[in-house]
Amino acid sequence: MAIQDGFYDSTHQVIYNRLGITNQDQLREAEGALSIPALLRIVVGAVDLPGQFDAAHLKRIHRELFQDVYQWAGQTRAQGPDGPFQGQKPAYVLNPRGDTMRYAPYQQLDQRLDAIGAQLQLENYLRGLAPEQFARRAAYYFDQYNHAHAFREGNGRTIQSVMTLLGRQAGYQVELSPAAAAQLNNARDLAIIRPYGPAQLDKNLEPLALLLRTATTPLAGAQAVQLRDVSQARTLAGPTPDMQRMEAQRVMQNSAYVIGEALRDIDRGDTTRGNQLLQQMTLVLHEPTTAGQHSHGIQQAALEVSKHPVLRHEAPLMQQAIALAQSVQQLVQLEQLTQANSHKPTIQVAPKRRAPKL
Repeated sequence: MAIQDGFYDSTHQVIYNRLGITNQDQLREAEGALSIPALLRIVVGAVDLPGQFDAAHLKRIHRELFQDVYQWAGQTRAQGPDGPFQGQKPAYVLNPRGDTMRYAPYQQLDQRLDAIGAQLQLENYLRGLAPEQFARRAAYYFDQYNHAHAFREGNGRTIQSVMTLLGRQAGYQVELSPAAAAQLNNARDLAIIRPYGPAQLDKNLEPLALLLRTATTPLAGAQAVQLRDVSQARTLAGPTPDMQRMEAQRVMQNSAYVIGEALRDIDRGDTTRGNQLLQQMTLVLHEPTTAGQHSHGIQQAALEVSKHPVLRHEAPLMQQAIALAQSVQQLVQLEQLTQANSHKPTIQVAPKRRAPKL
């Protein structure tokens, strides 16, 4: 299947850029020469980019970093010169043949970035946390932004800038050393691949959290001390419904591809049922309100694989089957909750009457 890429100039076989460069290696070199100094200006605080860590904020950060390289700087991968970009990327950190990393649908990028920013606000932007706590929560949000993968190019430097700005608001300097930066790609890829399965989120994030911990140092000054004071902390009971939905969609998407391949094995190479599962998953991914309509078919596919006399002995595959069934069921429940809340009657409160003066 061809990758949809509205940022790619097929005539010159290079990403559209404002430098007139038509060689990808030269473009990569020029991008670094222009964007890395911009990143350093953010890291040292020479450039102030306040915001709420939502879609508008990330677009502003990306524009600051890449405005000298790309005319589309500050635009998500939904808005390329010739259309959107919805690709995928291999990761070789565990598998020599490559694991496929799939990112959020481009149609949902603004919505997802806004949801991440909204939950960060509920956590008071990670203020009041000790360094270890801050690094763990920062790793969680790093992974959420990375999975959204909002831009055609420049996601890594944009998210590094986000971590720096987020740390500063929480009383910390977040600056990756050259050695840590070299390990960042593997750590963030592991977080996307989730080798320990979706149920062990913290374990999947451990390498990323460790890197961020080594990059995090307390800032000096009374204001920074106040930002780190435990009274500033706002602990969430759990992810917001929007973040729960994003997580369930993410798990469903990854697991559906694995179970789809298992169905093809069961059917001796016939791709009909595997493709049908992927079509159902895609419909739910792009429109969660259809989860109830397609949940039975998706769960039946997971059940068949889990009960297969040969495949049921493959523990990783069983883990994916369970994850697929649970994720689509969670999406159904979230949509039911949304519908119930939208139909709740508005309670009209009568205005208080003043007692008559005697």
